[in-house]
Amino acid sequence: MISSQILFLFSALGAVNGVMLAAYFFVSARRATWQQGLSNIFLGLLLLAVSVRTGKSTIYYFYPDTALWFIQFGLSACLLIGPLTYLYVHFHLAEQQKKPAARWWYLHLALPLGLIFIGVLFSYSQHPQIWRHLIGGIHKYWLLYLVMTGWQLWKSRRLFLEGNEGGKRQTVLLLGVYLSSCLILIAYMSTHLTSYIVGALSFTFTVHITVMTFILFREEKAASAEQKKEKYQNRKLADDEAQQLLASLNQAMQEQQLFLNSNLSLAMLARKTGHSQILISQVLNDKLAQNFNHYVNEFRVAHARTLLLKEPRLTMEQVAERSGFNSSSTFFAAFKKICGKTPASYRVELSAGA
Repeated sequence: MISSQILFLFSALGAVNGVMLAAYFFVSARRATWQQGLSNIFLGLLLLAVSVRTGKSTIYYFYPDTALWFIQFGLSACLLIGPLTYLYVHFHLAEQQKKPAARWWYLHLALPLGLIFIGVLFSYSQHPQIWRHLIGGIHKYWLLYLVMTGWQLWKSRRLFLEGNEGGKRQTVLLLGVYLSSCLILIAYMSTHLTSYIVGALSFTFTVHITVMTFILFREEKAASAEQKKEKYQNRKLADDEAQQLLASLNQAMQEQQLFLNSNLSLAMLARKTGHSQILISQVLNDKLAQNFNHYVNEFRVAHARTLLLKEPRLTMEQVAERSGFNSSSTFFAAFKKICGKTPASYRVELSAGA
């Protein structure tokens, strides 16, 4: 009796905490950028969908005479888990790579939502045989999206290896959620070999632990960053030290052409030069009156001007890409801000001068 109660507690714990964690990501979406906000919303919806599915499994395992509509509710949630996993990873990667997400992303939700609506017309209580035959198809649909998601992650593997510290923390969550979704699906597809309750237990010990670890890890890093800020905020570099640091930055940017990496971050530059992020920001602000993005964009624009001069056949998109910009719009805005004219106008002047 006691063992059954403990099993029920751990099985239900994942579903309950999944709802609470979903609320956390819904709230955090309001403070994020548009793409990161959608990524958090999809993660919250994913947690809700898995919570509903595992909650149904828990109740059905311990109370097999439960209402049939609740069983249908849980099976319907399975249709959304795969697409939501895919969309969460897609928007998360787009945000990390500073690229726009797919414009037709909502089509991935159209089919499962349509099937859920049809399911309302053909309820489990009236057509149980149909639903029992569809369970395998639902799991295969889930598997299809996991394969698509895995392909996205494989194509972006370089991003995980070169990411900064914050990006690596995000990678922990990203891969954790994906692997958790895979593990839960495996648990449900192998119930004939194990037990029906394994899926619910898998959710408790994968998604819940992964997300909670990420949240605690982020809070710890935030506290550490605040301590470092307090440590360095009162430190004022001597003029000669600042000039040496600035020369070191310029040398690294020019010789290694770090600016050609569209994902270059302040943390990456700090690692390359051996200086702290705070000191680099301080020198850029004090000596150049610039932030990090403007500093890097000056190198990129200078490189773009060379390409416009020496490679007249390149399109503007190609010039932007070869100069380290992650989009044409960013390239146009930076070029206009630094040169006072658009890249097209600059090329016309070069042609006229020739």
